[in-house]
Amino acid sequence: MSAERRPPVFIIGGSRTGSEMLKTMLSVSPDLDFADEMFVRSPWWLHKDLQSSIRDHVGDLDREGALDALVDFLYSGKPYGWFWTCPDEQMDRIRLIEQLSDKPLTLKNIFDAIIAEHARRNGKNGWGAKFPMHYAYTNKLLEWYPDCRLIHTTRNPKAVYASQSVKYLMPEMSAVSREYLRFKQFVHINIQTAWTARLHRQLRGLENYRLVRYEDVVLDPENSVRQLCDFLEVDYLTEMLSPDQYGSSFSDIGDRKGIDSNALDRWRNTTSSFTQQLMNGLHFRNLDTLGYSRD
Repeated sequence: MSAERRPPVFIIGGSRTGSEMLKTMLSVSPDLDFADEMFVRSPWWLHKDLQSSIRDHVGDLDREGALDALVDFLYSGKPYGWFWTCPDEQMDRIRLIEQLSDKPLTLKNIFDAIIAEHARRNGKNGWGAKFPMHYAYTNKLLEWYPDCRLIHTTRNPKAVYASQSVKYLMPEMSAVSREYLRFKQFVHINIQTAWTARLHRQLRGLENYRLVRYEDVVLDPENSVRQLCDFLEVDYLTEMLSPDQYGSSFSDIGDRKGIDSNALDRWRNTTSSFTQQLMNGLHFRNLDTLGYSRD
């Protein structure tokens, strides 16, 4: 593609679906940049999103002095999400102000300026983000950027549940606290699975949309990444197959690189047969939609 600004690339999906691994692999390309989760829009019951935080902390964006108040807030460490814990490392404050100074301070313009500045700071022509919004708001991304590329990550829900349980259950928790957290995770993963399948059914006919299953990337990384590079119109690089390993729920990864194939079937030994069968029963149609067997 030319040196003109590329259509943005957004990685969307649920938690523990391999999105970070995929972002790390694709970021090897000199033409792809991905800002971390900004949570621009999220369901109210999950956590506070950027839109509501701006409303509460900045107020009317049409008033005099709103731009300075907005930028002060964005650099305050108060917005929810990892991206906002170190904003000075993500974007240049002066350049961000310059990008926003001649535009209405709409949510779309704010988001657009942030991801464009993030890409510029990283020296990338391509721009985008991982989980810029909760995937329930994917239609908003398509409304803002009709020509964007959407990569929708998914994973066997039983594996997601197992990963969530190991990640968040602490040894010092009481038995009651552990069971309550397991129940909340179970409910969350089942909602996530239903939303994932519904979103795929809604978008699978679009040319700018791809569903990427975690299992396919792990089992055949070269073919999976080559296909994604073709979809994104960027060159495939062999270095993409050696991502940093981090964020595992099951082990201390350290500084190893590559793809951990042991992650595929751990859930079979850490999730009870009752839970497995219950999820199969609840999601027989959704599992078929996403290409998972009920074994």
